[in-house]
Amino acid sequence: KLLSYIFTLELLWCVLGPGIGIGVYFLTYWNWNILPSGVNLADENTTTDGRFVAERALYDLGALTSRGPRVAGSETNERFAVDWLYGAVETIARQALPEYDVTYEVQRVSGSYFLDYDDYPITSYYRNVQNLVVSIKRRDSFSGKYLLLNAHFDSAVTSPGAGDDGTMVVVMLELMRQLTQHARSPLQHGLLFLFNGCEENTMQGAHGFVRGHPLAQSVAAFINLDVAANAGREIMFQSGPNYPFLMAYYRDYVQRPYANTLGEEVFQMGLVPSFTDYETLSKQGGWPGLDFALSSYGYLYHTALDARETISAGTLQHIGDNLLGLVRALGSADELGNIQEHREGTAVFFDFMHLFLVYYTETTAVIVNIVLGVLSLALIVGTLFMIVRKDGAVGSNILFEAGMTLIVQTLSIVLGAGLSVLVAVIFDACGRSMSWFSSTWLLFGLYFVPCIGGLTLGPFLYVHFRKIPFLHDQGRVILFLHAQHCIYAVLLITLSIGGIRSAFVLLFPIIFYCSTTIVNMIIQFRLRVWIYVHLVGQLVPVIYFCSLAVTLFAVFVPMTGRSDNRSNPDLQMALFASLVTLLLVGLLTPFIVLFRRKVYVFGTILLLFLVTAIVAATPEGFPFRERTSPQRYYIFHHQRNFYWPNGTLRDSGAIYYLHPQDRHTPELLQSEVPEWSAAQLLGDECEKELYCGIPFYINRYHRQSGSSYWLPAMEPPIFPERVSFEFVSRESPAPGRVRMYFRVQGPSHMSLYVSPLAGRTLVGWSFSERIPPSGKRWNGQDVYFVNFFSGSMELTPFTFYIEIEHAAAGTALSSDSHFYLSVVAQYMHHDSVYRAREFQTLLDKMPKYAHTVAYPGYLESWIF
Repeated sequence: KLLSYIFTLELLWCVLGPGIGIGVYFLTYWNWNILPSGVNLADENTTTDGRFVAERALYDLGALTSRGPRVAGSETNERFAVDWLYGAVETIARQALPEYDVTYEVQRVSGSYFLDYDDYPITSYYRNVQNLVVSIKRRDSFSGKYLLLNAHFDSAVTSPGAGDDGTMVVVMLELMRQLTQHARSPLQHGLLFLFNGCEENTMQGAHGFVRGHPLAQSVAAFINLDVAANAGREIMFQSGPNYPFLMAYYRDYVQRPYANTLGEEVFQMGLVPSFTDYETLSKQGGWPGLDFALSSYGYLYHTALDARETISAGTLQHIGDNLLGLVRALGSADELGNIQEHREGTAVFFDFMHLFLVYYTETTAVIVNIVLGVLSLALIVGTLFMIVRKDGAVGSNILFEAGMTLIVQTLSIVLGAGLSVLVAVIFDACGRSMSWFSSTWLLFGLYFVPCIGGLTLGPFLYVHFRKIPFLHDQGRVILFLHAQHCIYAVLLITLSIGGIRSAFVLLFPIIFYCSTTIVNMIIQFRLRVWIYVHLVGQLVPVIYFCSLAVTLFAVFVPMTGRSDNRSNPDLQMALFASLVTLLLVGLLTPFIVLFRRKVYVFGTILLLFLVTAIVAATPEGFPFRERTSPQRYYIFHHQRNFYWPNGTLRDSGAIYYLHPQDRHTPELLQSEVPEWSAAQLLGDECEKELYCGIPFYINRYHRQSGSSYWLPAMEPPIFPERVSFEFVSRESPAPGRVRMYFRVQGPSHMSLYVSPLAGRTLVGWSFSERIPPSGKRWNGQDVYFVNFFSGSMELTPFTFYIEIEHAAAGTALSSDSHFYLSVVAQYMHHDSVYRAREFQTLLDKMPKYAHTVAYPGYLESWIF
């Protein structure tokens, strides 16, 4: 009797339920990880129509990365990479079929443009950026239009750039080989391959092509290829804008689709801390395009571990197979001949398990979503009338019960999300945030399970404490399912009207619930039978949302290691987990009502949470691993000189500056390296000095100035190239205006901070025709940031002017000061021999699980 009491159907479901769910999740995870075998050189000639050869691409990648990091401005990037790519293209052109005209050149270009980022806009000014531009067209059939393919060959600081973006560079080389050495599908349009040499520094290479190359005016559309990870499959996460036919070609000609409107909207909302050349090509060129990237498990992105060994032949083959078919198709697409005729608005798109792609226009999406939302509400009303007629209940009682059930279900959702958030807050307060960073499976027990608990607790408590005679338990479950379905339907209609294309995710539960509801209405919700009909209908949505969860966490978990230390990343994961949990089990948790021994359900939930929480508190929950998921640090050795208006030095000194990257900065560092225990926050430095007196590489780093740390340095930095800055002359082009000329010379990466004093206005300078809007103001003054880059190893002096107007225009200017001007230099690609001994000693003490970007910087600040 004891055994029969314990081993009940409820216990079986408590074991089978999580087991089936985990099994489905791992099935989708396995499917997500499946990649094609790489084609070897020995197998290349087995087909006559040409196939992407991953083995050769891997050889090319090994050669490209053999000299280490290719930082823009460095000898490795400006000489070695350009020469190597030029030689590779030259060989491909020599082997091309005679019907193809292949021309290529190294473009050296200078220019400027404005990046309108919130609070921290940038005027990007560049000299002698190098791009390698390759044109391919058929001699007998060329429409005059081009399809552009773009990838950048420069890399981030310290990074060999095998993933970002060496992978896409060698993919483009292999595509060129296959397209020019086989006659399959003759191209109607030309192909432009842009190997751009400066993406990491505000996308200047792409801008230089758009504004400075004569063939740019003939581009009809583009494909941008970038990388934010080192493995897996490429995702197509941005399209158009406003040219949905591109998605039709992607659907029809890509072998293994992986694309999602949700990814596009998340990226464009700024939730991803990255930018790609897609933005520049789309906005500056005005062209429609597709944006591809490796984006999953980006732990090694922009680190020294982004090496050739991390890229598999399967990854290259997957990218190459997909792009080869797509480029062939777009190269002969009639739409590119007159692109403006095909402007139709944005598209909604998503793949299902990478088997096929669904795509339709946004207008179609709004119509379909609203129709399905209304149908959902109509089916709910129809079911309620059926219950009244079948069970003989009073209509007002059923309507009241349905309303109460909707309230309870809504509160259950809030409770589930609240429990997950509470766990996130507690773990962060205990110093155990990001325990899931390397062991992502911990997310299930820490944040999915509490949310499931909240979703089940509401229906259980309501049915337990409110007994009603006119409706059996299965009928009450139906009401809870209808309540959840009503929430989905209202959200679908609201999001669709609001222009949120990602509302498509709600179509999965809505379509399949509507289908099973119609079937159950036909069989009049026959007792128990309707349950199995409902469960069968949940299979496809569960599979899809498991696949979506794999992508979501594979992309966003590594990103929490390169954000900042001000926000709790566990809150982000808790909210993501709550959303996915609601989509996964929102139409399953009400069945708790039918369990006789509900203690088994809640006991299982509590057990799963406690086991996971205990594991998270062990070394398994330590966030970082040495070779696979390192902790990132930015540590700079800065020399700062500040001058009075009369030119005398008012302050000078060297510091070590720590720019935070994750929630555990600086606590972990202080526990490992005692010297950092004396680190101080910048504090009132940000009030005293423009941009805190810190030589920021990019001005948005200032956003984290309130949580950044510094240490005094006993030794000054060692600079391979000194900064030379001098005042040249002054003139007054008009009453109330003063124009000052300066000359500067320094390393490849420099910046200028310009801040007119109160009552003064910047009205002209050398860096753009128009004065851009000010960034975040400092002490009531406008602030302007110029990113100044010199490529091609040509570091010649540069003369520029700044023109200031007095507030009372037309009056003579007094001899008072007019503006602050800070000159900044970054020595980011020079050998470690240029590190001071004290700086190197400090870096040698970094923990093994840390990846550190470290180099000298210089700032001199003047008042003119």
